[in-house]
Amino acid sequence: MGQVVRGGEQFETNIVADHRGQIIRRGADSGEVDAFGRQRVSQPFTLFDSTLRYDKGTYQWNETIAGGASSTHLPNESSIALTVTASGDSVLRRTKRRLPYQPGKGLQVLQSFKGATPVSGITQEVGFFDDNNGIILRASGTTLQFVQRSYTSGSAVETIVNQDEWNIDSASWLNFDKANIFTADLEWLGAGRVRVGFVKEGEYYYCHEFHNANVNNSVYMTTAVLPLTYRIEATATASGTMKHICSSVMSEAGYEPGGAIYTISPSIASIPNASGERIVAAIRMASGRTDNVVIPAKIDLLTETTNDTIRWRLRRNATTSGVTWAASDNGRGNVETASAGSIVSGGTIEDSGLFLAQGSVEINVSSALSLSLGVDANGNSEELFLTVASSGNTRSTGLLGWRELF
Repeated sequence: MGQVVRGGEQFETNIVADHRGQIIRRGADSGEVDAFGRQRVSQPFTLFDSTLRYDKGTYQWNETIAGGASSTHLPNESSIALTVTASGDSVLRRTKRRLPYQPGKGLQVLQSFKGATPVSGITQEVGFFDDNNGIILRASGTTLQFVQRSYTSGSAVETIVNQDEWNIDSASWLNFDKANIFTADLEWLGAGRVRVGFVKEGEYYYCHEFHNANVNNSVYMTTAVLPLTYRIEATATASGTMKHICSSVMSEAGYEPGGAIYTISPSIASIPNASGERIVAAIRMASGRTDNVVIPAKIDLLTETTNDTIRWRLRRNATTSGVTWAASDNGRGNVETASAGSIVSGGTIEDSGLFLAQGSVEINVSSALSLSLGVDANGNSEELFLTVASSGNTRSTGLLGWRELF
């Protein structure tokens, strides 16, 4: 902190100099405040987290491997080794889910990694990004860079800042080939700033900020609803191993999803007997709209008798029979629904329960976000099914409600 003298007395100020001697405000660029300059009080709301202690986290991450590259789980290191050995090799690991951004609340990203020794012919990337938009830490050969990627022009355009041009701290102390924690926080609102840097010894070391207010003729990137990504690629005869370790995305002022709850259920006249495990409601993201956040919001259940027990389940990505998908009747075009069919096999049971006569299941925010729809490596939406089964094959039905967050 700097000092000024007034009336012969010294006062501390929030003015400090960066590594180039340029004056900056401490509150604007230190880890003491969030993306909007509000004092951090250790009350983040977790939108996503991932550790890799026992497996590769395939329920959370997609993985695409090209050429002779490899991806190996390291249980003793709770990490995944992403290795390239020749030109054309690459490994891409990206979350199936996109993480929601809420205007006016800082979005904080933390990703730990161990980079390969930067060498010519290998590109390594860690960050909050997809192919079109996002914030990236990149080792392009031997040059470290921060990148802001934008699709506002209709094609991906990057603002690339090399390490010697970082405007807060050029981080001469950084060893990219050691285990590190990359951090980014952003206020989107179309014109917000983005800070990027590292966490070291429990403190935030911001190294660069992208200034987007009063600068651009449009929003600085299309959306802040993005996935986490780790990527390594060899573009020449070179080899190296980057390690994907741990990650988290948090909203720094709580999270309160709003908007309408849309629903799908069978028509009352067509409710079948619940022989076997019957599908009564299902949702998936529509083709071309899979870059959104769709979360279940409510479940209602009903049976015509009080003598039978009904078991309900939420299944993800099961093999099914008799399912016909149609555009949701809410007119938004983001979600497709189904209200009939049966489960053949497989999938993941995300939740289940029992009820008599009627029931309602409240889904809280934390649970809903963990149940949000993701995509596979080809961009196809996951499918979520509400099913019922009866101890006496009585007629029963259910209703599934969801929210669409952008």
